[in-house]
Amino acid sequence: AMPVRELNKAVLEIASGNFSKRLPAGKDELGQLSSSFNYMASSLERLESMRSEFISDVSHELRTPMTSISGFVGGILDGTIPPEREREYLEIVYNESKRLAKLTNDMLEMSKMNSSEYKLDVTKFDINELVRLCIIQLEQKISDKGLELDVNMPENKLIVLADKGSIQRVIINILDNAVKFSFKDTTISISVIKKATKAYVSIGNLGFGIDEKELPNIFDRFYKTDKSRSKDKLGAGLGLSLVKNIINLHKQEIWAESVDTGKNSKFTKFTFTLELS
Repeated sequence: AMPVRELNKAVLEIASGNFSKRLPAGKDELGQLSSSFNYMASSLERLESMRSEFISDVSHELRTPMTSISGFVGGILDGTIPPEREREYLEIVYNESKRLAKLTNDMLEMSKMNSSEYKLDVTKFDINELVRLCIIQLEQKISDKGLELDVNMPENKLIVLADKGSIQRVIINILDNAVKFSFKDTTISISVIKKATKAYVSIGNLGFGIDEKELPNIFDRFYKTDKSRSKDKLGAGLGLSLVKNIINLHKQEIWAESVDTGKNSKFTKFTFTLELS
């Protein structure tokens, strides 16, 4: 059997951050203990690699807006950007700083949600009314792009049991994406329907859409459907993984479909469920 000394040495290695350490397993109690130890070590190793990947993703996401902010402000200060173009560049700086603020907020929200103390504030409310409210919030963006809305809510009122604030974030996030990735002068479809004990909220748009093979990954943190053109492609940040987190906390489902409509476009639809009260 493996001596306790060996086990002790391995424990110290793990404690000092060497998660690749493994022990020979055996049939006796110590052998079982070393199996459990190996399981713990590989879980820690996986967590560590996720953590470092997350940090490098975050750094990358933060570096891009920060580089353009400091670059453009520097250009204005040292005069390489002519005065008549200052406003144009300040608008980019303003938008990039808003993007930074959103990213940091989302990260804080994510870490709050992952803590064991996080509790949803579940109440009864009318989901139809909340959807209408979200539409009003994004009205300007919708009309700026010449988009029409096709809203289908057969029920007069549909009372659900959920955390209203976080469901509002979900709707805003999905609707904002739909606006961003819609072709100009097309229609966004929104429907809220009742099936059995659930409400189904769907938001769909016409655009380049999402590849079949990309669909399973779009809810991953920092996933982008096209790594080379992160700016205007789907993803870039925590939006959809935050959405997925919120829906998971509600023990509900969310999924996306993206179907060819011919004419070089796809109809992309996100649907999530909520419990009826």
